[in-house]
Amino acid sequence: MTPELKTVFQMVKKDICCKTGRQTFTLFSSQILALGLGILTGIINTRTLGPTDYGVFTFFFTFTGFTVLFFRFGLASSVSLLLAETKDKEKEKELIGATVVIAFFVGVAYSTFVFVSSFFVDDLFHTNVEWILRYASVLVMALPFTLFIPLIGRGTNQIGLLSMFNVIPKTIYIFSALILLNLIQIEPLHFVLLNLSGTIIGVLILLHAFSPKFSNLYENLEEILRKTKEYGFHVYLGQIANQSTYKLDGIFITLFVNTTQLGFYSLAMTMTSSMVGLSQALSTSLFKSFANLDRIPRKVFLYNFTWLILCVLGLALFGPVLIYVLFGEEFLPAAKMILPLALAGLFQGMYQPYTFLASKGKGKWIRNVAYTEMAANIVGNVFLIYLYGAFGAAVASAISKFIHWIMLRNYYNIYLRGIVT
Repeated sequence: MTPELKTVFQMVKKDICCKTGRQTFTLFSSQILALGLGILTGIINTRTLGPTDYGVFTFFFTFTGFTVLFFRFGLASSVSLLLAETKDKEKEKELIGATVVIAFFVGVAYSTFVFVSSFFVDDLFHTNVEWILRYASVLVMALPFTLFIPLIGRGTNQIGLLSMFNVIPKTIYIFSALILLNLIQIEPLHFVLLNLSGTIIGVLILLHAFSPKFSNLYENLEEILRKTKEYGFHVYLGQIANQSTYKLDGIFITLFVNTTQLGFYSLAMTMTSSMVGLSQALSTSLFKSFANLDRIPRKVFLYNFTWLILCVLGLALFGPVLIYVLFGEEFLPAAKMILPLALAGLFQGMYQPYTFLASKGKGKWIRNVAYTEMAANIVGNVFLIYLYGAFGAAVASAISKFIHWIMLRNYYNIYLRGIVT
């Protein structure tokens, strides 16, 4: 081994063994385990329900995953930043306690929304899901909590707890599903209720582990609302513009094509989404540190890009084979969507380190990026899905994520020029 190569090897080894490295790989390992559990879940779901009922099952979570985004209001982002900025552990627990109260009331509001929506969904999308939404409307109260918990873990740098949350709900779901398969004839409703029940148990375990305190509640609620007004609400507007329109792919596939094609698309997303996991884990582990740094370390970009390129190559070569082996020949139409979704994952992973800007409270910049991606999402999804179906949705995702990366990179350069001057 040459001296230069030995130096590089020692540097990489040091970075892996440091606290941030350990946290990154802990979180990423949980994401990989969650991916494995997700694939096992997919096998159970697809082989039990078949393409048609699996499409109905997928549409339920597409609908709830899309609509719950509107119930964040920037509160979770504000809590995350407040937690990252504080050095007082007791204050952290008080802020978490106030967050639990906020999340509960948001959950009640969302549950009511889902119940009311159930009377209109089938007529709008020509599906058979309204009765499932009605039965599950109480349980979906837990879904807003799933938006708060990852940001609490990020703000407090409790990566171990965040890692647990990636695994617990899926584990509970798999064991429950295997038991239920031996007892009754399965329909989509049964798997929906099991999925939500696993989420509720996971939420309760994590909330207990965060040890919230409810003292000084009024004062902490006021502080969260104040931070939301100056920072979080701008992020929220961006999130609504960005993520809600990004999730329009599932809505438009159902509208322009059918739920069966939505199931294929969802399967391809499952195969490719994990590649962003290491990028997200690294950025999440660094978030609290970012608040005290003046720039992103260059090696963060190097490690991140190397990982993402390897993932794209691996998915392009082996993705179709894995779909055939794991899910069967009838789900092979999902294979053609893997490459464009892998490219979308490449660009999405490349902009993860720019959460640095969120740690600096640059809510308006994040909002502006999201507004631009919103326009790309709407135009791309409407035209490409209409013309090319689910494959068009995959291409639209790649284009919108590329735009997001370019804009965040430009804003980061503006920030650096501001530091220099």
